[in-house]
Amino acid sequence: MNDILAKYNETVKEEQILLQRINVCNEFIDVILTYISEKADSIHMLTAEDIVTSVHTIGQDLDTELLHLRLEKGILDNKLKGLMD
Repeated sequence: MNDILAKYNETVKEEQILLQRINVCNEFIDVILTYISEKADSIHMLTAEDIVTSVHTIGQDLDTELLHLRLEKGILDNKLKGLMD
């Protein structure tokens, strides 16, 4: 049980870190979009689009990682409940 509980607690910590990382990506996208709207006439738009797309892709990858972590966390939660019965 201790191993399962330790692994569950680790997934909780990892989940919080992933949520923070996703939030950073979203904040950067907002900053980039603001920058683009303010400088649209003086920047290379294809480069700006590539940059914002890259940050978005990083966020999507983190979302996928979060999904798999939450799946693992749910399985561990189920195992813990089974041990407590």
